[in-house]
Amino acid sequence: MKKWLLSTKVKPQNPYTGSCLLNTKITGDNAPRDTWHMVFSTEGEVPYKEEKSIGVIADGVDENEKPHKLRLCSIASNALGDFGDSKIPS
Repeated sequence: MKKWLLSTKVKPQNPYTGSCLLNTKITGDNAPRDTWHMVFSTEGEVPYKEEKSIGVIADGVDENEKPHKLRLCSIASNALGDFGDSKIPS
């Protein structure tokens, strides 16, 4: 049986550029922290597994004119993704 290897295809020095299809705040205005629901398109190029994380670096710069840093987003989708085709994790 093969183990699921996630780290061999995409690395910081060889990132995958994908698309964010949806980015919606799901916490109320008075919540102490914001939580967002994000949906990504990987076109089936990036293997992923539920309960793991996807690293995201936003385009552009932050309020200090520095490039955005890597943020880890937990994957809530099952292994088949949001549409059952293993291409759209959220």
